[in-house]
Amino acid sequence: MENNEKRYWLHRIKYLEYISYPLLENNYLSIGFSDFSEDTFIEKVNKCDWDFFEKQFDEIWGGRSRNRYSLWNFIAEMKKGDYVLVPSWGIFSIYEIESAKAILPSSFDLEKGFCDWNNRKVFHDGNGMFIIEGEKDYLDIGFLRKVRPIMLNIPRYDYADSALTKRMKIRSTNADISDLQKSIKQSIEAHGKQKPINLKSNLINKSIDIWLENIRNDLNPDKFERLVEKYLLKVGATSSEINPSKNSMDKRGDVDVIGIFEPIKTIVNIQVKFYNGETSEWAVQQINDYSKSKQSVSDGYSSVYWVISSSDSFSVEAEKLAIEKGVLLFNGRQFVQMLMEAGIENIDDL
Repeated sequence: MENNEKRYWLHRIKYLEYISYPLLENNYLSIGFSDFSEDTFIEKVNKCDWDFFEKQFDEIWGGRSRNRYSLWNFIAEMKKGDYVLVPSWGIFSIYEIESAKAILPSSFDLEKGFCDWNNRKVFHDGNGMFIIEGEKDYLDIGFLRKVRPIMLNIPRYDYADSALTKRMKIRSTNADISDLQKSIKQSIEAHGKQKPINLKSNLINKSIDIWLENIRNDLNPDKFERLVEKYLLKVGATSSEINPSKNSMDKRGDVDVIGIFEPIKTIVNIQVKFYNGETSEWAVQQINDYSKSKQSVSDGYSSVYWVISSSDSFSVEAEKLAIEKGVLLFNGRQFVQMLMEAGIENIDDL
């Protein structure tokens, strides 16, 4: 690809979300590697000095980690004018790189300051590092790129074709996805017009509200839990049950439905809420407390934690706490979509 041709990148925010996403809201894309945060490093790597780059890892880290390629992409390969796709939970956003090269955190304009997701003030420690007010440890935000938003919060299901959806599942921090520029442009255009790109999405979107209304009118909290239990069995759980000890007085935290996926040694623990309106962070706190309790011991199985609610949405506080604690949230519309995808049969047998 010619150097003057726009390239398209995927860049995943993989850690320190409570700092990295607020930075992105301020139009700064971030990556770690604070151990290398010096102007000389940027200048050398920006000029594609691979030998210097490799020697720096040898000298500072004592070896060449595989994830160094993501840092090389971020500094040496990404150029002003390139587009960057940033995936998040169920959505993705597109940005254009505005800075000609990577910059250090000390270059970030903190005159007005910014706060993390817990409303704690973030500032420099005097050496170009970010720290949270009242804490001593620095935050590993090693390099930044100034970006401007092109299209924000695009629902994956509605506006990403199969090729783009598959590529967003890669686990590396970043990757050149210029071969999918047609798919990305299609997503931007379709989302701008609010026209999903596939017939299946249109049909499902028109049906979700009808399903959700009937669930809220015809079920009660106990039946909704049984519907969640049945869903797990439909998608492959070896066993699924309402937690028999959920009403115990001597427990810490709470989980309503437990599904065991024996072939992959995974236990799905679900807090279920039969609500209208908005679900608060209390649901997330309950499942998080449960994850720390003795009840959650799983004898070598991996455990994941969900909150499924019939509500329209989760509060901002709930969403932030869920990301911080690694809990997946599904509102009423999302759960209905999951049911439709699974093809629930004998749905009245609750």
